[in-house]
Amino acid sequence: YSFNQTNHSSETQMNHSSKLHMNHSSKPYLPQLDAIKAMAIIMIAAFHFFGELAGWHIKIVDSTWLYQYWQNINIVGIAKFFESYLYLGVNLFVIASGFGLYLSYSHSQKRFDIKQYFKKRIFRLMPAALLSILFVFLLKGFFLDHWTLENWHINLFPFLFGLNLFSDQWFYPPINGETWFLGLIIQLYLLFPLLCILLKKIGIRKFLWIMFAVTVIFRIFYYLVLKNYVGVMGYGFSLGRIFEFSFGMAVAKTVMEKSRPSSLWILGLGLLPGYFYGLTFPFTDALIGVALFTLIWKLTLKNRFHALFKGIADMSYMIFLIHHPIIWILQKHGLDNPWSISGLALFIVFFTATYFLAKMLNFMLISKSK
Repeated sequence: YSFNQTNHSSETQMNHSSKLHMNHSSKPYLPQLDAIKAMAIIMIAAFHFFGELAGWHIKIVDSTWLYQYWQNINIVGIAKFFESYLYLGVNLFVIASGFGLYLSYSHSQKRFDIKQYFKKRIFRLMPAALLSILFVFLLKGFFLDHWTLENWHINLFPFLFGLNLFSDQWFYPPINGETWFLGLIIQLYLLFPLLCILLKKIGIRKFLWIMFAVTVIFRIFYYLVLKNYVGVMGYGFSLGRIFEFSFGMAVAKTVMEKSRPSSLWILGLGLLPGYFYGLTFPFTDALIGVALFTLIWKLTLKNRFHALFKGIADMSYMIFLIHHPIIWILQKHGLDNPWSISGLALFIVFFTATYFLAKMLNFMLISKSK
């Protein structure tokens, strides 16, 4: 769709940074956001499918580990090292959520209605979440012979406000553990109106510095104190992710003001080796995620695979909710070595099948809503 305005010079002013389109409902649309969401869900699915070094990134390790790992390294070892960073797809989703929400909010011609805002968020998140719980319940029952009927309430309520983050039982519910992410997103959605006021009042630069400080302080508190009580669930608390979410909002504001997101954020990728050190650990994860978001944004300004990215992006939420149990089924029935040509081929088949399952479930939701 074209960006239709009476001032014909606006298109020339608009895009040196991105192509902003409008649909018939006057809702902003950016192809780059589709590319980022598509890459995010592919990364998360691959992280769970190939997961080898899935644990080291959530703890501080001795710096000699990095040196020892690269001794006598081969191509598979290199692949495994970088595969362990694919969990950053979650960071991309958090940033994209802040971006999309602020873009929609800032372009609305209506006065902000807090009641309508929360109503829209609930209807956007919950139907898919509840349907995925039913789907995963049946999938695990028929294919894994694991009918999880005990403590059914644990699967329906704890993630609503992030309550699932306070114990292992809540964090890993017996049916669908991926709902932990909903607890995080709901917390951030609750904070969004306040973040909008703050961003408008103090501007982008101060806003990001404050949010970065909040994230670092919370993560230090988590690793020194809170971790002893809630284990690895610290990444699900909104204050530990608020910088990433706020960064997405700031980029959306920048784009709406017809400016370019700074390429300097890409320098954050230089922190990849620093992940191991205690001094940089509290903020490395957030800055690498921001850097990756910026890099993908820049690389997809001229998006030749727009249709493919859009198709995956549209299904990314449902894919996220249902993909993990399918991997368990594959592991039970012969996924012995994913680090092979046949393993790579199986991943492509797995992701394609999951995409079409997600599409079918989304179609069921749309049909019911009609």
